Amino acid sequence: MHKHFLSKNKRRTWITILLLAITFDGISQQFNSDNYLTMPKGTGTFCPTSGQRNSTLLMSFALIDRFEFFAQGNLYRDYRDEQSPQYFTTTVYGKYMFWKNKANTGGGGVFLGFGQSPGYYNKTEFTELHKNIWTAVPITIPFLNNMFSWDIMPGAMVDFDYGNNKETAFGFTWSTRLAISKIIPKISIVGELYGTKGEVSSKPEYKVGLRWEPNDFIIPAITYGAGLDGTSGAGFEIGLVIYTPQYLTKDFIKNNTIQY
Repeated sequence: MHKHFLSKNKRRTWITILLLAITFDGISQQFNSDNYLTMPKGTGTFCPTSGQRNSTLLMSFALIDRFEFFAQGNLYRDYRDEQSPQYFTTTVYGKYMFWKNKANTGGGGVFLGFGQSPGYYNKTEFTELHKNIWTAVPITIPFLNNMFSWDIMPGAMVDFDYGNNKETAFGFTWSTRLAISKIIPKISIVGELYGTKGEVSSKPEYKVGLRWEPNDFIIPAITYGAGLDGTSGAGFEIGLVIYTPQYLTKDFIKNNTIQY
């Protein structure tokens, strides 16, 4: 898709609308931001995503209360630019939910991982798993009876093998995801801004999209992403989140729902 598929005015309108909106519970899917929530003990999550630039397979396993463990593979290949380099990266990381409110609609968590940090993209750099460390702190703030929710996810990364001189370099990652729910039944309208600043940096980008939530176990989404400066970004992506039953617990067998 051409980088001017959406006019500058339309892009500004989408961003303005979504900055007034805000996010939903669940795994990050093709979004870089995540929320405070860890899945209940005994739940597995699988999330394949395919797009014009990014293709990803994300897997998580909730083996301990308040903890999740993740493994992710990322293929970067821009089908719109034949001259763009392509490469594959991996990342493994853990997440701990250190706080949640009484209604379990907001709270805080922390990530620590090895490999490529969410929100970082540089088409000329290969990010090796064992030479990169990143961390992030997702905070979720709900309001207006949970119709609006806001995810803020500041973070940092260090690359021990950066550039031609193989130096140690640092970067600050920032990401915020916003969405509106309860307007369209079982649909969330989602928007996101993200980027990386510092010695290790990547240009700021945005994503907008829709996420369909027909049940507790299969959740598809479609998004469009581009650079804030009008250049091409992630483009169109489709993704699917699949949650496994909680080891076939009695509550699942009886109610066919995940118990948070």
